[in-house]
Amino acid sequence: MSVAGLKKQFHKATQKVSEKVGGAEGTKLDDDFKEMEKKVDITSRAVLDIMTKTTEYLQPNPASRARLSMISTMSKIRGQEKGPGYPQAESVLGDAMLKFGRELGDESSFGVALIDAGEAIRELGEVKDALDMEVKQNFIDPLQNLHDKDLKEIQVPQTSHTLPNTVLVPEGENSYVKGAWGRSQDL
Repeated sequence: MSVAGLKKQFHKATQKVSEKVGGAEGTKLDDDFKEMEKKVDITSRAVLDIMTKTTEYLQPNPASRARLSMISTMSKIRGQEKGPGYPQAESVLGDAMLKFGRELGDESSFGVALIDAGEAIRELGEVKDALDMEVKQNFIDPLQNLHDKDLKEIQVPQTSHTLPNTVLVPEGENSYVKGAWGRSQDL
């Protein structure tokens, strides 16, 4: 620490002691300063939270998706129609921007920008959620139904005498596999 910094710290400590011991009144902060301090605190929290949510948006966490998938499966087992949906990262980011934009207010340029960007990103999340539901209903569910019901009805059950990895081979001079005709040989 420099000499000037040490001198400044010593002066602050002396002032604090004289306020406590001597009953001297501390410096009063005016309302404008308190309002600016509040806005700086909100801005600091906003920047930190938005950075975190933006990172989650750019690099989704597979563990949270797995947890929500498990919760959805458990709700199906319990007989509930639909479990909680996966919150889109866009919607979470947009909600955070809207929250802090409203806290900062319309008189703040940063607050107005957060509100505008938050609304746009939130709409993007809603569109993505609608797309996910549409793909599930119109693509994944019909394919699952085809696999689970229709294809199982069409499939011919395998008999015990024909195994999947065997072929019938004739016996002869040019045959690479020795065995009787009609007898199955493992590949």
